[in-house]
Amino acid sequence: MTMKLLRTLFPVLMFIACTCVRAQDAPKKKLPVKLTGTMGFTYEGYGLHLQPPGSNVYSSRKPWNQLRFIFTPTLQAGKFSMPINFNFAAMANSIAGPYAGLKNQSVGQFFTNPANNFGLNPKYKWAELQLGTQYLKYSDLSTGDVGIFGAGFDLRPKTWRFKFFTGTSQQGINYAATPLPGVTGAYKRNHVMFSIGNEKENKYNFSLNFSKAKDKVSSVTSPPLFVMPQEGVTASIVADVYMNKGWYVKTEAAHAYFTRDLYQPLSPGFNNSFKPFLTGRTSTGKDWAGNASLGRKSKNFDIAYVTKYIGAGFQTMGYPYLQPDRWDNTISTRINTWKNKMNIVASIGQRVNNISNTSLTTKQFIGNLNWFIQFSEKFNTNISYNNFGFTAASGTNPYGLKNVSNDLSVSSGYNWKNSKRMNMLNFSWNFSKYNERDVITGITTSNNTHTLLLSYVPTYFNSTISPDFSVLYFNDKLPAVKTSLFTLSSGLTAPVLKKRADIRAQLQYTIGKLNSYSANKNFVASFNADYRLTKKLLWNIFLSTNYFKYGDELGTPLLGANYLESNYRTGLLYKF
Repeated sequence: MTMKLLRTLFPVLMFIACTCVRAQDAPKKKLPVKLTGTMGFTYEGYGLHLQPPGSNVYSSRKPWNQLRFIFTPTLQAGKFSMPINFNFAAMANSIAGPYAGLKNQSVGQFFTNPANNFGLNPKYKWAELQLGTQYLKYSDLSTGDVGIFGAGFDLRPKTWRFKFFTGTSQQGINYAATPLPGVTGAYKRNHVMFSIGNEKENKYNFSLNFSKAKDKVSSVTSPPLFVMPQEGVTASIVADVYMNKGWYVKTEAAHAYFTRDLYQPLSPGFNNSFKPFLTGRTSTGKDWAGNASLGRKSKNFDIAYVTKYIGAGFQTMGYPYLQPDRWDNTISTRINTWKNKMNIVASIGQRVNNISNTSLTTKQFIGNLNWFIQFSEKFNTNISYNNFGFTAASGTNPYGLKNVSNDLSVSSGYNWKNSKRMNMLNFSWNFSKYNERDVITGITTSNNTHTLLLSYVPTYFNSTISPDFSVLYFNDKLPAVKTSLFTLSSGLTAPVLKKRADIRAQLQYTIGKLNSYSANKNFVASFNADYRLTKKLLWNIFLSTNYFKYGDELGTPLLGANYLESNYRTGLLYKF
């Protein structure tokens, strides 16, 4: 089926390409219709050689061969425009690989394959038609984190807003235990969403948002063992008001119904039903969520207070990884001072986790800082800090899940020049502390990581060659486990062939140590070239090799084990 589609699309692509080439050759004149964009293809090959053969010391990371087509034109005619995004693979290699039964795809599987992207957005004045794969954000609590293949519209007459979209976010994939590595499987998931609102830029925004998604149980013949078919409905109200002198208030309240397992029976009395959109089952729950912010923006100073509450039973398929059962409160600010030489962006607050369970309720500090200082024309420093984490209730385990990370980094740059070259020297240090609690024993394990990086980039005034050099040291400590890496790398960039081509070569050598075992050795080399065949046509070539030799940590049978990994890619890209 894939080859049939390619045979159908190829003449169309060639016709447009020929039309664009003839348009470039014709005398330049103002045309009522304008076509701009890019089109091309890339071929990528992958190879992996293991020693000893069949040892499985390293797994392949890519399909052995892949051919991709790119077609992204924009048609413009007066107040009419139509962006097109066609980016698809000729071979059926998706997340599940060939084991998912996608070697002979149906038309539906081809268009909804996550490796492909088809988007068409014709727009005339205030009316836009949305076709193909779209990533649509209606609000922070309804939908906006899922790519969906389907059809819809976005209408904006004057201050009114009418939005609608329906489609599929994932295809049905059968469960398969063999051959290895196996396939978990998934149910086909269909979505429908709409939004009605009224908005005036920098004045106000009011909208009602609705989204529903449901897994199709009959989409697979071999149901997944560990994935249950689900259904969810979310409705939210957004109210934003912008006032004088930069002050604003933003709010959203949302209510969600979520069924965790469609195989479960209907609930007695249809509890937790939201007719006619969702019929409650014994696995259905419902809950609220909301956020609000009050702040002020100005040229050199911003400040805002933000609060967000996510109920324990609040789940929306528009944001499938949203952490529930928490309450966040933060104060954020931005300061630009010292004649624009200092910029500070920071936030501080608290997250309360597991608020539905008083015995497991925890409080977590939330912090973020990015502080940039330009001391002089030659010297600058940037300091950043981030604290984030995840805490969940215990469920069936004695202890709840807890993952908290703290990251601190300091980076300084210094540059100087003489009559021959400009010199740029950069040094950075990063410290990361990650705490994870075992849900069975309650023991918290700390993972502490230090990274040091020194880089030097000279720029020669009388030469087109641009080299760069860097040294990296990495140290990671866990209980009874210590890992360290020392890396030397160097690169070289230069224009060649009378500046019609740009090349870059990179070499990297790493020595790695695990506890007291002998060191691992890793050598990586890559080469990239962009050759301009014409002003509009670019030819790209990329080659890389990765050789890794293990120390003695794998034991005597695999002493001296190694692998050689290779990548090669080439393609043509035409701009019209």
